[in-house]
Amino acid sequence: MAKLNFKSEQDFFILFEQLKALFPNASLFLADTSTQAIHYKFNTDDISVESMTALTQDHHNRYLEINTPKMRKRFIYQENDIYIAEHRIIGKLHILQPVSIENDIADQVELTEQLQDLAKVFNSCSPEMTRMFSIIQRVAIAEFPVLVRGESGSGKELVAQAIHDYSQRKNKIFVAINCAALNSNILESELFGHVKGAFTGAIRDHKGVFERAAGGTLFLDEIAEIPLELQAKLLRVLETGEFTPVGGEKPIQANVRIITATHKALREEAKAGRFRHDLLYRLRVIPIFIPPLRERKVDIPLIVDQILKESSTQLDTMPRHVNQKAMQVLLNYDWPGNVRELKNTLLYALTMANGKDEIEVEDLPNELLDADEYVKLPENNAELTPENVQAALEKYNHNLNMVANIFGISRTTLWRYRQKHKL
Repeated sequence: MAKLNFKSEQDFFILFEQLKALFPNASLFLADTSTQAIHYKFNTDDISVESMTALTQDHHNRYLEINTPKMRKRFIYQENDIYIAEHRIIGKLHILQPVSIENDIADQVELTEQLQDLAKVFNSCSPEMTRMFSIIQRVAIAEFPVLVRGESGSGKELVAQAIHDYSQRKNKIFVAINCAALNSNILESELFGHVKGAFTGAIRDHKGVFERAAGGTLFLDEIAEIPLELQAKLLRVLETGEFTPVGGEKPIQANVRIITATHKALREEAKAGRFRHDLLYRLRVIPIFIPPLRERKVDIPLIVDQILKESSTQLDTMPRHVNQKAMQVLLNYDWPGNVRELKNTLLYALTMANGKDEIEVEDLPNELLDADEYVKLPENNAELTPENVQAALEKYNHNLNMVANIFGISRTTLWRYRQKHKL
């Protein structure tokens, strides 16, 4: 059960209307109990607690089945406590979403496969990222604006691309633009386009990203950097679904899914007068937060392994690995630049390694070596036995670098050991 807190009842009912639009096939009720909500749903008192069977449960939902002489129904069920100003419960919000019994198993298999695909794309096995993947699955099928918030280098464009890839627009174009990279005049033209003669140097018509992304998804990175005068024009696009190129007179329909991203707290920006409140409410219908790398360090060996594989392919060299002490340094560092900084660090280390099979501590940048102490790697039994190696492979998702580090051997030695013992 989730706890939803709102400053006022009005804020709750705004969300209530948004949820009804987000889940058009679902039924939403304010009720004290799940049985009461189900009575409202099916307009009958014949349903008892005994007739409801819990099929399974994940972090967010329960999957229930109702069996009575008159019906057999299966649905996804969510129950949320509603708090106003942190202390007063006005009731429980129940969301009942029908599920086809025939297609339910296939749907669940597809969702599971999507989660596995996302885990590979992001090189992650952490629960924090798995929760984010679940949100990506949900919001991808909707057409509402999404606001992605994450620190620099955390992969905001990767999240936007994933939402597009799982959406109904996946076969259409995905267009990304960094709003912080252009000054105000150029940004307006790049967003909305311009007509010939609109300003000095406008020697021909130019299509902006809203027009170029027609039918697809438009990703506006660093949205907080848009000047206030352009924020008003962007708000109009969201409200009316149309825009006018610079110097033009005829409005153009904007058939795009908008995803925005920022590393800033937009609420604080709005309070400071640097961002419009009304635009904020339009953009953050569905917010997604990317956990920083320092909060999911279990992913670091997976990311390191993937970066080294990609680098060996690009450089046409044998795959390298990071030895145990160097991995401890990587795990101990807080990575303010997140995955981007980790990638740049490994490219530096590969250069310093100068052809060696493994990256050592002395190959790493000096700023990583200033930490007070190493983070100790998880340890299995130090004895190298087939049983211990197999257990480590299963525990660490067959990450060969991690397993090799645990036993203090090279990745090549681990590979030969597995071949010998058929692991």
